[in-house]
Amino acid sequence: MSTEDAAAQAVSEPRQPRRRRWRRILAWTSVGVVVLLVASLGTAYAYYRTLRANMVQHDLETALNEEERPPKIGDDLNILFIGSDKRTGDNAKYGGRDFVGERSDALMLAHISPDQGVTVVNFPRDSLVQLPACEPYQGTDGTEGYYGMINAALFHGGPPCAVKAIESLTDIRIDHFAHLSFVGFRDMVTAIGGVQMCIPQPMEDERSHLDLDAGVQVLDGEEALAFVRARYEIGNGGDIGRIDRQQMFLGALADKATSSDVLTSPSKMSGLLDAISRNTQTDDELTLDRMISIGSTLSDVELSDITFYTVPWWPAPSDPNRVVWDQEKAERLFTAINNDESPEAAALETAPSTPSTTPSAPSSPSYPAEPSTEPVATTASPSAGNVIEGRDATSNPCVNGLGAGTESEQRLP
Repeated sequence: MSTEDAAAQAVSEPRQPRRRRWRRILAWTSVGVVVLLVASLGTAYAYYRTLRANMVQHDLETALNEEERPPKIGDDLNILFIGSDKRTGDNAKYGGRDFVGERSDALMLAHISPDQGVTVVNFPRDSLVQLPACEPYQGTDGTEGYYGMINAALFHGGPPCAVKAIESLTDIRIDHFAHLSFVGFRDMVTAIGGVQMCIPQPMEDERSHLDLDAGVQVLDGEEALAFVRARYEIGNGGDIGRIDRQQMFLGALADKATSSDVLTSPSKMSGLLDAISRNTQTDDELTLDRMISIGSTLSDVELSDITFYTVPWWPAPSDPNRVVWDQEKAERLFTAINNDESPEAAALETAPSTPSTTPSAPSSPSYPAEPSTEPVATTASPSAGNVIEGRDATSNPCVNGLGAGTESEQRLP
């Protein structure tokens, strides 16, 4: 072996162990990355399974008679949101403990359309309507059909009865429902770090524990819940003014929930999903997977594409503390939604009607016993009824002059 060859061998030999050592390091690093990835996926999947296990779901297909339901029209999606006033468990702190059963403190139909954006219709809880017959369901007694308050449907037959009532009154097929408690709403707002609102004037309501100063401020979960529940000491004390405030808040909530501040925060997103899964009941087809799919579909929706309406109404002739629907205008609103059309366009296409007197109530009203210590609202204003109201989610009471608790001025004849 030449001197050059020996030198070359002497130089090359120490390098072979180093190469083998680096290969081992790379191999173990790769294994470690794979293990961490699998562990992360396993943790995520376990968390996902936990979220799904937390949700209470109802079989609408079994609970409702398909032959009595409206047909499905088009590819749009109709979701009924039911805000419950149940006063047991963690919800007991928000009302009297002698409150029996639960009724819908808020009823909202969200129509999600590929062409028209999102249309949300609020049904006043003080509405007197023809309720359908409902079978007993999970501890409820069921009911025969009768003329009474719309919020009693949940009391008589649980979420399926509430769905049946809205379908029978609107002829709109409900694809899904979400039933949310006071605590669930509070925890959702808390999870995303509160919601910024502009309060035009100081607001106090002892029953809902609301005490807010005027001005721009971030409402935490407790304050937000008090804001959307308050009515007795604000405005005329009626449900219509409260709906107005709820619509304003939901617009601000949508803005915050879709902001990068929430979407890029793992802690806020996990907190939001946990609050939803623990406190929301749905139909068995509105799974967490389905929710995520709907959320993905709505990712490109602008706030200006979300419009809120309240069913047109009149003060009830039989009781000034209740309301009845303006059937002609309500039918135009429901028909527009069913046909996936703009409610504004539908309103303009049909000449308005202005009856000289408020409509009479259906014959033979009867009211089954509904145990409650809840006081009635104060007298409603008749001027609010003869309109189809619309507000997009960007409405700001400090900018457009709509004081929290007043009624929207964006109206159609």
